[in-house]
Amino acid sequence: MYIRLSREDGDKQESESISNQRKILQRYIKEEKLTLVCEYVDDGVSGTTFDRPGFNKMLQDIEMGTIDMVITKDLSRLGRDYIKTGFYIEEYFPKNNIRYVSVIDGIDTYADTINNDITPFKAIMNDMYAKDISKKIRSVYKEKQRQGEYLCSTTAYGYKKHPTIKNKLVIDQNVANVVKKIFDMYVNEHGSSEIVQFLNNNSYLSPTGYRKTGIVQDKNKTGYNWNEVTVCNMLKNEVYIGNTVQNKKTVISYKVKKIRSVEKQNQIRVNNTHESIIDKDTFDKVQCILEKRGTNTQLKYDYLLRGLLYCYHCKRKLQIVFKKNSKKNAKSYPYITCSNYKQKGCYPLNINYYKFEKHIIYVVKNIFQIYANKEIFYDIYEKYQNKTLDIKESFKKKIEQINEAILDINDNLDKMYMDKLRGILQEEDYIRMSQKLNFEKTKLSDQKEELEQKLKLSEQIFDTKNKIKNQKELNELIENFLKLEKIDKIYLYRSINKIEIDKNKNVYIYFNFSKLNSINENIGKFIEIEKVISFAI
Repeated sequence: MYIRLSREDGDKQESESISNQRKILQRYIKEEKLTLVCEYVDDGVSGTTFDRPGFNKMLQDIEMGTIDMVITKDLSRLGRDYIKTGFYIEEYFPKNNIRYVSVIDGIDTYADTINNDITPFKAIMNDMYAKDISKKIRSVYKEKQRQGEYLCSTTAYGYKKHPTIKNKLVIDQNVANVVKKIFDMYVNEHGSSEIVQFLNNNSYLSPTGYRKTGIVQDKNKTGYNWNEVTVCNMLKNEVYIGNTVQNKKTVISYKVKKIRSVEKQNQIRVNNTHESIIDKDTFDKVQCILEKRGTNTQLKYDYLLRGLLYCYHCKRKLQIVFKKNSKKNAKSYPYITCSNYKQKGCYPLNINYYKFEKHIIYVVKNIFQIYANKEIFYDIYEKYQNKTLDIKESFKKKIEQINEAILDINDNLDKMYMDKLRGILQEEDYIRMSQKLNFEKTKLSDQKEELEQKLKLSEQIFDTKNKIKNQKELNELIENFLKLEKIDKIYLYRSINKIEIDKNKNVYIYFNFSKLNSINENIGKFIEIEKVISFAI
């Protein structure tokens, strides 16, 4: 006899309990004068899966010929997946000469009864029940997540579950300082590999080690070492600023338990659900660094411009590599290059990084100084705005001209088609001329699409939605930047979107603020710079 109970059945329901199923099956065995060979039990296992310990043991005994009959209280105890349930009843059991009986449903595969005929429908109903239960459980979980309740089985390093309030986090003071140290080191230009080295050298146990032992530091530790993946995941986790982000992963369906990631926009995020360990400004700085330079932990030196450099032609990130100088007693320098340029059909570049960085810092400083000089800045920006308005109008005019040209082509195609129907135009002439016109129409459509994209880009410059916020942020950014004796990459990442280099070693700086781009375009009028660098937006 096979007995199964799952959580969704409710272990408090006496009708589905293990003991009740056993009593019903024992009574049936006694009444039918059968011999009980073995009892197989799966307690707390869903019927949507057939990978169950008790069920698998029963299949092994069937293969060995130990049993020749299987009985369950009802069909749902065998399983709730109607496809696999049908497979065992219709194929597997008959193939292995196994008689199957569902006591309550009156199903007996050795008898010719109407109950056997409706077995597939019962299996489908059981499957639908499992699906419905799964939906209800998921909806309850999601509603709790939307209320900001923390439903994960384990807590993030630095937090523990509230002693009295269910599904709420509180700061774990034992390790909160370790979390602060990790963020502080990263903001102050220590890479993840350097942070890992610090933690391991100072005998800090990893989050797993702390969770299992409750020990923060252990000089005699032989395991539970930190690694770069753990550190990077912590640096990206919003839990440290008091936010709860859940529904990051989900199962494919109630039958397929394979886990898949949920897109960021579909995750459930609730702000200010618990006390933060890291302030928002520090967290934002960390995200800025992570976004620009990625999470490559193999670099021995974290270059200032890492993550900002792109190839003008293939649009891929440029690499900074350390090349040994072939000449004797000559110094070796890191070089900027487009890696695998041969495979990509691109250009090698090979620019001395240190010289390039010096140029860029010089240019950025001068642009910031021009911005700080309001009299010069407004003169540049006013001209830039007028120029951009002229460009916008030019784009609109060209788009209108293209629309008119496309309408003319469509009219001509319609006339040609009518001429063909009337017999005025031969078939082969119609095909030849229509192909030519359609080709012209495609070219015009492509030109129109390109112009519309440029128009959209120019309009974004005048988007006033975040104008006040951006103005305040830009003023604060430049004021702090000009005070620095040593350049901080945070200020570079916040001000510069990317830097492109072309095959002729011309440099194109794209700022995050349109006002800085306006100075960038006109900078040649105000400062002198080596010819190796030119600017565009």
